[in-house]
Amino acid sequence: MSKIRINSISVKNYRSFGNEEQNFVFPNEAYKKPIAIVGYNNAGKTNLMNSIKYGLYESVREDTFELKDFYDCKLENSPIFKLNFFADIGDDKILPDRPYNNTSELKIVNHKISEAVDVCDCYTNPSYRYSKKWVIKQKAPIFYINFHNIKEEISTQRTSWGNLKSFLAKHIKKIVDRDASMRSKQSDFQTETKAATDKILNNSELNKFIESIKKNYEINLRENSCEIEFGLPEYEDIFLKMMFKVGLNGSGENLVPIDHFGDGYISMFVIAVIQAIAESNTEDKCLFLFEEPESFLHENHQEYFYKMVLCNLTERGHQVIYTTHSDKMVDIFDTKGLIRIESDEEKKQTVKKYNNTGEFSPNLSFESESVEPITLEKYNDFVRTIEPNLNKILFSKKVVLVEGPNDVMAYKYTIEKKILKLGGEPKYAKTYLNFNNISIIPHHGKSTALLLIQLCKHIGVDYFVINDWDFENNFFNTLSEFTTEEALKLNDLYINENGVERSSNSKGMIMTNWKLIHHAGKEKIHFNIPKLEDVLGEDFDKKSLKLWKILESKNTFDESFFPKNLEKFLELDKILTKTPDTESAVTDSEIEITDLEEDFP
Repeated sequence: MSKIRINSISVKNYRSFGNEEQNFVFPNEAYKKPIAIVGYNNAGKTNLMNSIKYGLYESVREDTFELKDFYDCKLENSPIFKLNFFADIGDDKILPDRPYNNTSELKIVNHKISEAVDVCDCYTNPSYRYSKKWVIKQKAPIFYINFHNIKEEISTQRTSWGNLKSFLAKHIKKIVDRDASMRSKQSDFQTETKAATDKILNNSELNKFIESIKKNYEINLRENSCEIEFGLPEYEDIFLKMMFKVGLNGSGENLVPIDHFGDGYISMFVIAVIQAIAESNTEDKCLFLFEEPESFLHENHQEYFYKMVLCNLTERGHQVIYTTHSDKMVDIFDTKGLIRIESDEEKKQTVKKYNNTGEFSPNLSFESESVEPITLEKYNDFVRTIEPNLNKILFSKKVVLVEGPNDVMAYKYTIEKKILKLGGEPKYAKTYLNFNNISIIPHHGKSTALLLIQLCKHIGVDYFVINDWDFENNFFNTLSEFTTEEALKLNDLYINENGVERSSNSKGMIMTNWKLIHHAGKEKIHFNIPKLEDVLGEDFDKKSLKLWKILESKNTFDESFFPKNLEKFLELDKILTKTPDTESAVTDSEIEITDLEEDFP
């Protein structure tokens, strides 16, 4: 039985990973679920996956890396990978039954890569000079599949250097090499196939052509005799020259090679191959590394792949690590298997935003990092608010949480109008939020707003909250000063209103507003007082068309609706490096409304 499992990895100075070492810990083998690496485009997901490969089995030599692989393209920023893993591969030169540490780094001398250091403490004899990569790569059950290059992953052909690159080719070769029954039939196979080939070629035009080649070749070799055979590949390679074919609609006639189909069809075939590998590896505990397996799958098949393939692999004891852009491939009810990374624009490098493999307790308080934010107890809120927006939350840099769809319309419109006023181009104004990875999400209620705040804080997504205050008088600053519920409940603000005891409904509204302030943070929340329609100056009766006409008629939006801390959160101050001059500046009144209507039909 062979076994391999990654425990942790540290990365520094590799491509988007900068001078600050980023450490990632993976759940132990008791955790029977896949591990998802998530983040928006250019966050560094593939770089993290490459780091795992370099630390575990890919070659690390002087010619492996180029300048582009060094952080900030500077040779002084030399990549370093530190991997901790467990391997039991039945090799007597490797220390048994314990975790190993491997460090890979490059040494720079005179502005050149002088040495590639790749040291592992797994060997019984420290003087062994052969590479640990060779032993692990040859014997450990590791499968790397890049679904972006799905057709390459089903090719069993060797490279020009004689290497096997695809996971399928490597697995077929491994099956053939260890199958004693097939080896015992090798001689018979070679004899029978040669006899069959000779029989077909006998007295054929092709045979005459081959004989002509032989005669001319001997002349070219200055009358040196030689033998030429036109036949099948060597036994060891013949199975790599074969190909899978598919009969459509169950027909065994006119079979079509699998690589003639589309990428989605091939993806489903690869899924079947992975399932077959897992079913046949009943004793081995494998490592599966997948790059965006949802690439060519419909969202329903994405969820199927997650539940029926990825989860099934981990339930059998295999370790699965994959990158993804799909919320269908993530279990938000269990975030121990979630690694979220982000590109820090100030530091100009990839940073870890979430990686918590500790034990979560349902009995801990709301603010604790050791409580899962989404549970079955909150399933109704999950279906109503989180599930429709999960992709935006997971893969956004920032989110603005607003009460409902009318708030979405009002703030999207205002953001576009403000950007145009600052001199931004119309197309830039329309795509500003998308370009900066900012999403506006309706939470449809203050209780669900609390849940979304908790989720954002839990997985490291920056947020800003906008709500209706629902009281005529503004006591935001007074309310924000209370540090506990008990202190608030004992205060006259909570108990009385104008000398009359507050109703239970009024008390509940105060408490909810306090919780929002307390959990969001005073600088990350804004209240429209008393409601959105009041700060906009007109009642639109919750009707979107009427709201649109109100927005069209406004030239300015004051801080009661769009506060300065929201402008800072949205980074509107960074749109221009200088203020537009009076001739080129665009005023609200000059904006063509038709430019904005495309987003709000």
